[in-house]
Amino acid sequence: MRVLLGLLVVACHGEPTALPPTTVRCAVIGGMLETGFWQGLAERYQRLTGNKVELVATGPKDVVVTAFRKGGVDLVTFHASDAFVNLVADGVAVDPEPWARNDLVIVGPADDPAHIRGERDAVAAVQKIVDTKQSLVIHASMGADGVLHDLGVKIPAEQMVVFGGENQHAILDRAAEAHAYTLVGRIPFVDGKLHHDGIELMVRGDPRLRRPYLVATAPHSTPAARDLARWLRSPETQQWIAAYGKGRFDPDPLFFPVEVR
Repeated sequence: MRVLLGLLVVACHGEPTALPPTTVRCAVIGGMLETGFWQGLAERYQRLTGNKVELVATGPKDVVVTAFRKGGVDLVTFHASDAFVNLVADGVAVDPEPWARNDLVIVGPADDPAHIRGERDAVAAVQKIVDTKQSLVIHASMGADGVLHDLGVKIPAEQMVVFGGENQHAILDRAAEAHAYTLVGRIPFVDGKLHHDGIELMVRGDPRLRRPYLVATAPHSTPAARDLARWLRSPETQQWIAAYGKGRFDPDPLFFPVEVR
């Protein structure tokens, strides 16, 4: 059985005795709460183990990182990034593991001058943007620069509009202003939270547009925190992730599982 279904100690008389429920204090990136995804996971884990999953910090990446660095948090999860690597390098977090993904979509002007609407191949779409000499807003704050780099399409400097802000609404403003394409998170775009008149969905569904989330625990964290991190990567949880939110906005789940071997 799972460790926390037991969390058993042997009493003096030799019989196993269940330990009291343990609270796992978590710092979680805000996007996981907006669709009820993290809440659903926490409820399942609490029912299975009797432990409590307490959300002590959520919001943008910098909020989550700051809270975890201050201490008093057992487990942290947000996108794989330099910020996550630095938590591990600084000895603040241990045992980082991928456990879920979300994805980006390519959006652009309603008149679609590159003719990419409905394309499922992100490489082909970006190449068409380049070939038709359209502009592409590129921003590092949402991880889109890394996704674009990994697609392997050479984008001429004169077609790149570099954006340094972290607000996705401002990214859409910049794309509209430049009559350009850009990449944004699928969930906030398809649920209408992220919207700009004249900017429409063009490309979705290519696995190469997905970004992984990592989970890690604090050094010397409780067995319950480490068990929760393992449970997020369990086959049962990965199956749940693969079905979560299917059909809510489009045929895909809202988040995607990872390969665990």
